[in-house]
Amino acid sequence: MSRFVIILAIAAIAYLIWFKIKKAKGEEKKKLIIWSIAGSVIVVLGFLAITGRLNFITAAITGAVALLPKAAQLLRYLPILNKVRQQASNSNQQQSNQQSPSQTAMNHKQACDILGIPPDATKEEIIKAHKRMMQKVHPDRGGSDYLAAQINQAKDTLLG
Repeated sequence: MSRFVIILAIAAIAYLIWFKIKKAKGEEKKKLIIWSIAGSVIVVLGFLAITGRLNFITAAITGAVALLPKAAQLLRYLPILNKVRQQASNSNQQQSNQQSPSQTAMNHKQACDILGIPPDATKEEIIKAHKRMMQKVHPDRGGSDYLAAQINQAKDTLLG
């Protein structure tokens, strides 16, 4: 029952503040809105402090304040990040319009050069060379997606 009374009181106060803000004009309206928001934040923080639920919010605010100088330093890189993102989207559009290098046909000699094997290599030698190369350049081990695709395509060309 006490929760219902508290909710009813909060609703009544909110209605009165809303009504007063609605009647206000210009600069006075702006001040009332700012004071209402500030008052609401103070009341909520007070309620959380009284009920013992302020620990999480205090920790979050403290962490945010501690990271604020680093965030300010990172903001200076924002124009660069926008430029990089724009260049990446342009290159993605160009790649979608053109055929990617991994989709071009690979001849027997190129495939042998990629795997580092002689042109007359056996199936076992091709598989062994492929495995050795993939262990070096696999994307899961910090390698390149492009190189892994080229190695796979070379194996497919030779065995295919």
